[in-house]
Amino acid sequence: MFLDWFFKKDKTENKKTSFIDTFFEKPKDDLETALWEIKEIYDLPTEEVADVVYSKRKNFDYIREKNKK
Repeated sequence: MFLDWFFKKDKTENKKTSFIDTFFEKPKDDLETALWEIKEIYDLPTEEVADVVYSKRKNFDYIREKNKK
């Protein structure tokens, strides 16, 4: 069970759709809000911040799924 965390199995998911959705959705929590504010302050590329937000959501969903078991 412990090794399941390291070898997570990706579901067949359309990353492009989910990645694009991060541009149009409101931030889900304070961490995402802070990331978007940092992007504006330091003039970071939007794609980089959207990728971090997408990856955070995906990883948090994975953790929630594993904790349910």
